[in-house]
Amino acid sequence: MATTQARVVGSGYTVLSYNSQPIAYCEGWEDSGQRAFSDVGQPYQFIQPIGAEHPVEIATSRVISGGTVMITIRELWSQPVWWQLAGLAGTWNMVDIFKALAANPNYVTASMIIKPPGTEANPSAWRGKVYQNVTVVDINDGETVTVGALAVTKGITFAYTHYLPLNSNQFSATTATN
Repeated sequence: MATTQARVVGSGYTVLSYNSQPIAYCEGWEDSGQRAFSDVGQPYQFIQPIGAEHPVEIATSRVISGGTVMITIRELWSQPVWWQLAGLAGTWNMVDIFKALAANPNYVTASMIIKPPGTEANPSAWRGKVYQNVTVVDINDGETVTVGALAVTKGITFAYTHYLPLNSNQFSATTATN
């Protein structure tokens, strides 16, 4: 069978790690990305002097907002889902999580690594993002229980200030094992 050109996300081709550890029972995630930022609403402005029939230029903000990643994790019998994130075991609510994050002298990073088929032994072919200054900002500690449900999934949201691209020039052996 020929190797596909389109990106396949399942079967370990795309991996998310938090605080240098893969997230156990992670079922999926959604990265909001980072958009241009402005305090006045849209991050661009048409410049149109009086008398001009159309704008003469467009001013842009040249800065970006922070981003968020919403993770969905399967809950285990013995622990809340956020305990799957390295460094958060033993916390019971958002205040505990904030205290645990504040006790760490270093900011947490998270990474998304895209590993095309056939490149397992060639990390230089991988790409992705290393999320910087990661802070857990929301946990789903509510409950939804129904008669037909088989397993429980819950969401966790973390915010990040920016990301660094992960490519062959920035890749390290320690990241490869995470």
